[in-house]
Parts: sequence; structure tokens; C-alpha cells
Amino acid sequence: MGNIRKAQVSDLAPIQELARDTINTCYRSFLGDEGVDWFINSGESDKEVEKQLSNCVVLSLNNEIQGYCAFENDFVHILMVSPQIQRSGLGSYLLKNVESEMALLGHQIYFLETFKGNDQAIQFYLKNGWLIDREEKDEEFGFVRVYLSKCA
Repeated sequence: MGNIRKAQVSDLAPIQELARDTINTCYRSFLGDEGVDWFINSGESDKEVEKQLSNCVVLSLNNEIQGYCAFENDFVHILMVSPQIQRSGLGSYLLKNVESEMALLGHQIYFLETFKGNDQAIQFYLKNGWLIDREEKDEEFGFVRVYLSKCA
């Protein structure tokens, strides 16, 4: 398996590149071309990674970052794995590591959210023992958020 470690400031650019690639490849089906292009080209994707860097762990293979997860307390903000290695088991490996870290912090229930239509992510989390709690329309952005949780 890959190596998981706390993200460092020097990891910022590679994580941002990974996020842009993953969003470009995997998010068009539910955010649409216009939404994805705006998020990447406006720099919002890069800003989001920078904002979460202190809460990130990275998954590296052969000294190259192939995935990352930002989490704080009991909440997973984002988990991304390079499209080239998705469905290899490495995303589950990264998620289990993060769940263990949250358990060490004393949390008994973990939470996250994703987008309705992001079927690949929803199936990934369900496969890893997470349950859908509810769906909620985001009036500001016009999409539906799916909220999931998992007991320790």
C-alpha cells in the first residue's frame, strides 16, 4: 500500500494539481462543464486546497502524491484520489486511515457530505460502511448535497 502522512507546505502545489485533475475528470457529470470550468479557472479549487492544507493527509506512491484527505475533528471535508488509481483500493485505505485518526481524537461518529449525482463517491462511501442521513437542496448553488455518517 501507499504511504500516508501529514501534508506539508511543500505539498500544496501537487495537491492542487491533483484536485484540479480529479475535478476535471470526475465532477463534470454532476456539476456540469460550466461549473467545473469556473471552479478550476477561477482559482477557487486551488484556494480550497490551500485553506484545508493544515487539516490534510496525503497518500503517496513512489514519492508522488496520489491522493489526499482534509478532515477536521469528526468531519471529512474532502477526499480525492487520482483518477488513474481509482478503484485500486487505495481510496479505501486512505479513508480507513482518516477514520482511525478521528477515532483517536475521541469521535464516535464521523460525518461528510458530497453531491447528489456524484454516484461514484456515494457508492465508494456506502461500500466503506457509511450511511446516507439526508439530502438537502443548496438554494445558493442549485445542487443537492448528500450527507453521510459512520459510527466508529
